[in-house]
Amino acid sequence: MMPFLRGRRREPPAMTLEGVLGPNGRLDEARGMKVDAPDAVCVAADRHLLFSSGARLMALDAWGGEPRPVATFDAPVTALCAGPDGRLAIGLAGGRAAVLDASGRPEDGWALPAGSVASVVDCAFLSGEELLLVDCGYGSGDDLLARAAWDDEARGQLVALGRSGQTRFVASGLHCPMGVSLDGQGGMLVPLLERAGIADASGRVRQGGYPGYLGRLRKTANGYVLACLSRRDPLIEFLKTEHAFVAEMKAKIEPRHWIAPRANPEFSHDFPIELGATRLFGEVKPWAPSFSYGLLIELDASLMPVGSAQSRANGRRHAICDVADWNGELIAVSRASGEILNLGAAA
Repeated sequence: MMPFLRGRRREPPAMTLEGVLGPNGRLDEARGMKVDAPDAVCVAADRHLLFSSGARLMALDAWGGEPRPVATFDAPVTALCAGPDGRLAIGLAGGRAAVLDASGRPEDGWALPAGSVASVVDCAFLSGEELLLVDCGYGSGDDLLARAAWDDEARGQLVALGRSGQTRFVASGLHCPMGVSLDGQGGMLVPLLERAGIADASGRVRQGGYPGYLGRLRKTANGYVLACLSRRDPLIEFLKTEHAFVAEMKAKIEPRHWIAPRANPEFSHDFPIELGATRLFGEVKPWAPSFSYGLLIELDASLMPVGSAQSRANGRRHAICDVADWNGELIAVSRASGEILNLGAAA
């Protein structure tokens, strides 16, 4: 027994999908709007909803209305935030950033030095002169979910970009940070995709044990809401004790077929364990084994869960990558189904 314990990298997450996190169908039941390649969402200073659609930035005046284009870029949008002065910051594939003024025109400056970051997965204005960027450490061409689940290298960082292009490193050595939320007291809350926790800028874990692979974290009127790219799978957690098996898997199999979380609920006979999900009387059951999942966790001010919204193994609204509190309603982005979802009032 002792060698087995010594071989463990760490204890598996403590939280399970029960209690306030009990399985439900809120994501599947939510009103949805189809969007081509959505990734990021935020609320502008004028209370319009902004969301990305591939390389385009779109705005929505009211739910059910017709989205209107705001700007088009030369690469897919990977992050989005709004400042109180009406400015918009946009992360772009390839580790670049852009800023639009209150009228939607590009502002000069705000250019990252070439090669300084691998990606921009989230951003937040620290002031009118400085923008905080989250670099998860993986490029847009990497299979992020598969690689981060088995990669021990902490290559993520927080970088502050000044209006004149100067940069300063706020934090480094973070393991796949996927977002940032300013807590209103000068602190930063950073969800770590694979580490099941939310850390501050120093890397100290403020709250851990979440049952998902974490995406972006957003402030709400009563606390926070946390987007999860998938739920944590017991098989993956167990295999973290089997170093020889994992090493052989990574050496001999392409990442697409690794035993790892996935964004899409697609089925293929050559995916591991997927035959367990098919079929019972011709259909996938909600409790079937699945490496993709839809999960959004509502948190109180101390980062403890108070509610959730889920799309289970038989659903399609998986890979919840971003969320926003818009006029008292939660608006989530499902990367898997290509939709913006309206979940109604928060818990």
